[in-house]
Amino acid sequence: MSQVDTHVMDFCHEAVKAAPEFEIGEVTLDGITYPIFKNAPPSFEALFQMATAEYGSQDFLVYHDLRLTFADADAASRRLAQALIAAGVGRGDRVAIAMRNYPEWMIAYMAITRMGAIAVLMNAWWQTQELDYACGDSGVTWVFADQQRAERLLPVKEARGLSIITVRGEVPGTQSYESFLDAARDDITWEASQPEDHGTIFYTSGSTGHPKGVLMTHRASLNALMNWALIVTADRTVRQVGPAEGRQYGLILTVPLFHVTGCNAMFLLSVLAGQKLVIMDRWNAEEAVRIIEREHITAFNGVPSMSYELAQAASKMDVDLSSIYQISGGGAARPASHVPLIAETFEKVMPSIGYGMSETSAIGTANAGNNYQLKPTSVGIPNWPLVHIKIADDQGNDCSTGEVGEIWIKSITNMVEYLNQPQATAETLQDGYVKSGDVGYLDDDGYLFLVDRKKDIVIRGGENISCQEVEDALYAHAAVQEAAVFGLPDDKLGEQLVAVCSVSTPDCDEAGLQAFVKERLAYYKVPVSIELRQEPLPKTATAKIFKRGLREEALAKLEA
Repeated sequence: MSQVDTHVMDFCHEAVKAAPEFEIGEVTLDGITYPIFKNAPPSFEALFQMATAEYGSQDFLVYHDLRLTFADADAASRRLAQALIAAGVGRGDRVAIAMRNYPEWMIAYMAITRMGAIAVLMNAWWQTQELDYACGDSGVTWVFADQQRAERLLPVKEARGLSIITVRGEVPGTQSYESFLDAARDDITWEASQPEDHGTIFYTSGSTGHPKGVLMTHRASLNALMNWALIVTADRTVRQVGPAEGRQYGLILTVPLFHVTGCNAMFLLSVLAGQKLVIMDRWNAEEAVRIIEREHITAFNGVPSMSYELAQAASKMDVDLSSIYQISGGGAARPASHVPLIAETFEKVMPSIGYGMSETSAIGTANAGNNYQLKPTSVGIPNWPLVHIKIADDQGNDCSTGEVGEIWIKSITNMVEYLNQPQATAETLQDGYVKSGDVGYLDDDGYLFLVDRKKDIVIRGGENISCQEVEDALYAHAAVQEAAVFGLPDDKLGEQLVAVCSVSTPDCDEAGLQAFVKERLAYYKVPVSIELRQEPLPKTATAKIFKRGLREEALAKLEA
């Protein structure tokens, strides 16, 4: 390598040699061989048992005045698993979670996955029609929902045959969480799942109108946790950082649990690592700073805009933030100018960033430490030992160093399939790789740089938005004749969604169209601006809307 510091990666190799928990093996699936962690927990049940045995009396979940130890969470999830079995839920059945970040979200996830059912994770920002689609697509009949989500589900409850368990509230026509637990019996037991059993379905927006269900196995999720644990262990050892004596590792939960980052990289990794997880009601940088001081938080993770706001808030507040030594991010690009600001604000922190997808269990690359200072526009190197990345041309051939092509990711952590979408699955999975739809290149040091996306999606603050889905919502308006939706750069959120529409009447206005979309889609899918035109939108030679030209026009106006 050129100027790049290799010591953390070197220690990863040394840790594998010295620590039996990180021993590497391999497995062959469908004729393709993958590296795995031989001693990764074989199932979620095994993970939760291990965490309780090792960390039982330590804090696990903190939410306002509520504190649950690892043993408390284990007992609560076991009781809920018993209630699910008593209600007739069996192995392989799909059970949805539709709620904001509450301790009950994680208890429900633990209960569902440990007794062999499949947790279907629904976006808490979805409106009724989006929830309805996911219920039909996943085939769920049981849903754990908070009061607001339960109310949104009521209009489709009968048609979908849903049994809704309402958490933290009462909704007529649904069953309360507390009464559902009454059916639990101590004599109800279950067998642990096998590594290749299905465990989780995430929903992710791609270039198509509806979100796609990403089906994951126990092995995929749990090996991803082990890979993060290896990298974190290497970083801690090299930098000789950790909690003060008598304290435990701590993390603030800053992103939704229905995201693969929130679920895997924050919640489940905390289970594996014995880490305290402090739940925020909503993101607020000043409150996050106060939590870091009060709870002696050691690590922070979130979309890059959050760490920037955290650094800005911390610089203005008289607080002791000496406990924190890790600030990482992902889900969007971090402006290079933010990197030194974060490093200067927190005395022990060396910021990092990663790149991954729902389809890869959120694992992919990482850029940390001195190397992030040297290459602040790179998302890093592949997560060793599980991940192999290649850059491919349109025929699937390997590109040379520095040559731009599509990013392909090979790992045991990759998805099984897109639910009910065999064609999309076949287009995305090839020879053990996930074809990301992102365009980039690898430099001489093996560092990945993102250039663009092939898919018609916008990533706003870590949320994938299908431009087609938003265009479909706009076309449902009687006055909209043509619609083009695309993203523009945004310093805080990475991208913002905008639209240009050809309308049939001058009475149609921007605010009315925005309100029309908001009634049908989650708030983050509403364009921040909609340009209205009376004339047809420009076309390409094949009579398609010239979206690239419209985006270039909008960029020029933005720069002006």
